[in-house]
Amino acid sequence: MPAWSLPALFAAACIAVHYLTLRAASGRIGDALGALILEGTAALGVLVLVLARSGAATPTTTPGIVWAAISGLCITGATTLLFTSLRLGGPISATGPLVLGGGVALSALVAPFFFNEAFTVRRAIGVALAIAAMAVLATERA
Repeated sequence: MPAWSLPALFAAACIAVHYLTLRAASGRIGDALGALILEGTAALGVLVLVLARSGAATPTTTPGIVWAAISGLCITGATTLLFTSLRLGGPISATGPLVLGGGVALSALVAPFFFNEAFTVRRAIGVALAIAAMAVLATERA
């Protein structure tokens, strides 16, 4: 198993708990306020990690800061819209995969153009399967 796999699996577990707790909060708090509390708590958690690992820091560059900020703004939009989707009745079993899977599929399609990553037959099949899975989950009838 590659070195990155174990942290990725733990990240997937964190995302699963994130979606379940987000679903529990939706409809019980305003979308924007829910996103603010979620993002604020996440920022506090990251601050603790930064302070705890201050000796092991990667060199910081201005482009790194700018790209991280843009990414944060995208997460803010995604979080607010996810609260809205769930409040409007989206089932977590469809909404979560649509949001996360859609983001993964789009990034897998775009990454070769921005980062010179290979677009292989294997990647194309993976993206097609992800899109098919999202279509199946998003059109499920109760």
